[in-house]
Amino acid sequence: MMLRQETDDFEIPDHENNMISFEEVSQNYCVGIVDVVNSTKTIARLSKEQSCTFYSVFLNSVGYIIESNGGKVVKNMGDGILFYFPKSAISDNNVPIQCGKKILEAVDMINNIFKKRKIPAIQYRVSLDYGPIMIAKYATSSCRDIFGPTVNLCAKINHLAKPNQLVIGGDLYQLVKKSKNYKLSDVSVFGSALKHDYSVYSVK
Repeated sequence: MMLRQETDDFEIPDHENNMISFEEVSQNYCVGIVDVVNSTKTIARLSKEQSCTFYSVFLNSVGYIIESNGGKVVKNMGDGILFYFPKSAISDNNVPIQCGKKILEAVDMINNIFKKRKIPAIQYRVSLDYGPIMIAKYATSSCRDIFGPTVNLCAKINHLAKPNQLVIGGDLYQLVKKSKNYKLSDVSVFGSALKHDYSVYSVK
């Protein structure tokens, strides 16, 4: 009874006192995810010092590439990175894909550093998609977060990529399919409550 009473008395704080607030307009952005393959097994074999090196080298190297190509890192997830591209930072729709390819190219550089520190080589998957997202701001931090179906789809199609492969969702494909800068190939048709018969493509 006490729990129910506490629940009944709960009131949602005023907007000004919210811990998290959303921008009023949901807009379309390009979203990306980088996810290390079998990271749990790799980390389990490392010393504390090696683990710190692992995270530092991976997160800083990939984060630098994203930021230098106009992207914004939303959050580091230890073995992965979530990011997006503000519209003001993109001169054309090919920029996110060029960034994704540069992230893949960096794996050799990262592994060369790991080799010197006696850390096992890694592989990772990169996924990109385009669509509506909601941008959130926290009262206690200057950092922002993103939510929405595009983020969820990008996470799901990431698992369809092979190690050290870049894949994009069908919505982003529609924007870049005429580009001659790279080769796009069908990978799979993905289905979920979010999208039915949603095509996924690899990029080379």
